[in-house]
Amino acid sequence: MGMDGLFVSYSSSDGAVVAAALVASLRSRGFDVWWDGDLPLAAPLSIPSWMEEGFRDRTVLVVVSPDYLRALETNDFLERKGVRYEARLLRHKLYHHEEAYRCDVVPVVPQGFDKNLLPAVLQSLVIHTFDPETGNGIEVLANALSGGAEGGVAMSVEPSTSPPKVREMLRDLEDLDPAEPAALALARRLAEFGQGDIELARAFDSVVGAAKAHGDVELVRRISETCLGTLSATERLRGEGALEAKILVEGQAWYLLREYRLVRAAAVAEEGTKIAEKYRDLYTAARGTLCHATVFLRMAAVGADFDRDFYLRKSKLLLLQAIERFSAISGKASEEVGLCASLWAEWALARFDLTRERADLVTATKKAKAAEALLSPGGEWYQWLMVLRARLCHASRKYVEGKAYVTDVIASGEYPEVVARAYQVRAELSLGGGEKPSAVRDFLLAEQRFSALRYDYAAAISWWEVAKLDPASVTEVRLTSADVEELEDLAPDPRTRRRAVLEYEQASARRFGRRCPPDWRFLVDRVRYA
Repeated sequence: MGMDGLFVSYSSSDGAVVAAALVASLRSRGFDVWWDGDLPLAAPLSIPSWMEEGFRDRTVLVVVSPDYLRALETNDFLERKGVRYEARLLRHKLYHHEEAYRCDVVPVVPQGFDKNLLPAVLQSLVIHTFDPETGNGIEVLANALSGGAEGGVAMSVEPSTSPPKVREMLRDLEDLDPAEPAALALARRLAEFGQGDIELARAFDSVVGAAKAHGDVELVRRISETCLGTLSATERLRGEGALEAKILVEGQAWYLLREYRLVRAAAVAEEGTKIAEKYRDLYTAARGTLCHATVFLRMAAVGADFDRDFYLRKSKLLLLQAIERFSAISGKASEEVGLCASLWAEWALARFDLTRERADLVTATKKAKAAEALLSPGGEWYQWLMVLRARLCHASRKYVEGKAYVTDVIASGEYPEVVARAYQVRAELSLGGGEKPSAVRDFLLAEQRFSALRYDYAAAISWWEVAKLDPASVTEVRLTSADVEELEDLAPDPRTRRRAVLEYEQASARRFGRRCPPDWRFLVDRVRYA
């Protein structure tokens, strides 16, 4: 059947007699057969590796018995680890079979066995019978194995009803640049059709990379949740334990960070790092540590004054750990170390915002220059660094120089999230230079772009800045400086402030006569718990 030999898979508790007779009959007819009755003589260095090689390279004969079926249908069967592991390998082999016929898995059942009792995964195969006492059925089986008859999987060939093949889409995706629209379209189809498919989880980097290249936070969330759900329902092969860590760090923590669900993002980053460490995936562990440091830096940016120093210290500690890990993996001149240097520069800028000490700004500038020397020009990390350089110019009151950095990023237009942030920073630079109309225009553009990406928090920040500068551009509510101050005190989250203002606007439109003055405390509570 197109393989180098045979491998007999059975349950020793109630299938050993049949398996032994089957092996003897096949060997007497010249077949090369592996089964675990030969283990004492074969003495492989690793029994799991021996099993994996047998399932991968040979036609598998499944000696069907009640205990084997229990192992195949449930993960709770505890007869012995071997049959559970073989059942898992069998599922894996069946999944990777692509042809309509000649499947290299052959169920062997007792004569008179009701084939309707087989699980669906085996019912679709060509099933053979064998009687260990009389030998009935062995000639038909031997003829099929020799190529005289075809075994196969019954498969629908109707293109209108069969689901898209995930593996084919994954191959197509590998041939595309993640930034291409076609790559995004494929990633969306994979998220739609890949539920329960372990191949999607194995190709997580490629699929989520396309979503990230287009800044599609909702798609990253869908892919991550789909893959995590698949992993929780699937027994993984040896070496696949670190898949969960990668999905947690590069997927779930990534979108939680952009949704500003920071407490949850910190927990996920920490969990992903621990799982990566458990399975010795050093790179994912380093990425998880860096992600964790980033989350604490964001917490410092939005936290109360008495919490900010704590968050900064936690972020710095994790950042140093990430640098040490990346340096050990890929050297001190790697791009990953450059990314760490960029985050260090951002950390020092946050420290300067807190302390107003000039030394922190000097450190930030120094680290930014070190990062620029390590990052590849034009890449996403490099463009984020240019946005940071512009922010450093803002802190140094070099508004014209800063605008040059972000204008170049905007002109490139390569990474939607970076471009949206560049508009936001350019607006801040314009405002610092006294150019209010330019600032309002760029804040509005940033709000539109972040909204298109569904980055609600970042969009709300820009909306609120416009509401303070030119309320008429975004709302019919006439916000006073007292209103702004009260709302910022009541609602640290800009999303809540925006919803409170829009709630008042909608309520006022439904009132007759003279408008009532806003009760911001009531409105904030109302939208917060709606």
